[in-house]
Amino acid sequence: MSKDRLSASRRLDVALALVAQSDYVAAIDVARAAISADAEWDEAHFTLGDIYERAGETENAVEAFRQYLILDPVDRMGAEVRLTLLGAAAMRDRLPPDYVRALFDDYAPRFEISLRDRLAYRGPELLFEAVRPYLPNMLRPLEVLDLGCGTGLVGEVFAGHFDAMDGIDLSPRMINRARAKGIYRTLVAGDITDLPADLGSDYGLVIAADVLNYLGDLAPALRAAHARMKPGGLMVLTLEHGDAFPFDLGPGQRFRHHQRAVLEWVNECGFELVSDELGVLRQEKGNPVEGRIMVVRATDALSVMAGNLVSQSDPDQASGHTLH
Repeated sequence: MSKDRLSASRRLDVALALVAQSDYVAAIDVARAAISADAEWDEAHFTLGDIYERAGETENAVEAFRQYLILDPVDRMGAEVRLTLLGAAAMRDRLPPDYVRALFDDYAPRFEISLRDRLAYRGPELLFEAVRPYLPNMLRPLEVLDLGCGTGLVGEVFAGHFDAMDGIDLSPRMINRARAKGIYRTLVAGDITDLPADLGSDYGLVIAADVLNYLGDLAPALRAAHARMKPGGLMVLTLEHGDAFPFDLGPGQRFRHHQRAVLEWVNECGFELVSDELGVLRQEKGNPVEGRIMVVRATDALSVMAGNLVSQSDPDQASGHTLH
């Protein structure tokens, strides 16, 4: 660390301490002093933008985030997302992959405690309940692909109901934690919109728990999943519910999807709807986050199921009932 960077780092630590005390005026002064010590430190510009935003100085926040992007075009800290929420950048069809990777690499050590204990996250359980009626009739061996597998929460909930499970996640550190559980056959660090060759091509079940929220346009991920599935295989997924068509970016920096847009993507990408339920995925700042829990089926052939699945026209299964 250079002398200037060391001085800048110390000043930025002070600025963050002042933020914790809600003294934004002083924090801004100290953060600007950190940048004076090292104007090339991208993190200092991002932090200054964050402080400006907290202080309600939107124009200055926008300028600081833009300066950060000049220094870090791959945007590992998510400045473009912040600019979008501030109305200063056009909404893209996904969050920057480098940002999501860095976010979850940093989050990995405290991921499960945060989701389970603080946010009451129950996405994997809701997905299991949605697909459980169909599991006994699915032909064996049943190979499962866990999209955005994280630390392996889905693998734990579905344990005992599959013959082999593979997982993929952008974050190598999340993958390492999933690997330690010994549940998965293959784990790959990669992008769910471009599945690597290391994964299989004959999955009877694909699970996407709280991962499609980081994509606006769902078509690339749905097409990629369909290409690796058995004809008639099932995909079960969670999405945050939104009222804007086709999607918008929520304050939690996750996409919310309109039901009609989702159904259009499902049909375009070779699936048909089996069930569509509403449920509370987790808590956020003490408020319930409502989402959709959907089961869809690859439509190339239906013979993979020994029993009959409900069709999209079945009013008891495809009408948006609520899960509790």
